[in-house]
Amino acid sequence: MQIETKATVLASVASVCVLAMTFGLSPLLRSTETADSSREPRTDPGPVVRALRSDRRAAQGQKLFERNCAHCHGDDARGEEGPSLYNLTLSDARIAKRTREGVKGEMPRFGSKFNDADIEALIAFLRSLKD
Repeated sequence: MQIETKATVLASVASVCVLAMTFGLSPLLRSTETADSSREPRTDPGPVVRALRSDRRAAQGQKLFERNCAHCHGDDARGEEGPSLYNLTLSDARIAKRTREGVKGEMPRFGSKFNDADIEALIAFLRSLKD
């Protein structure tokens, strides 16, 4: 037999072996996927975990407030040059927009300084301020 013929036969046999192994292992792979998909979906972590996450975000927001907002709104957020931030009635979306865009002549823009997570943390802090 010529070497080209031997190489062709060998390549064909190797291809058939790879295909056989693939099809032979596919039921095992499928059963693993099925087992993974049969796991219970993630559920609500519960009020305690949500509260801890909220507390962490509020603590992050407080740090942002102290570094960026306290000089106008006061160290205690009760207002000095800027208004008090206790018991805000604005929606989260409105607070986020005001924080990003500022208020002409009254409050600077923080859109280039704060990312969305920063603004969410700041809002969490503001929501924690109650009289």
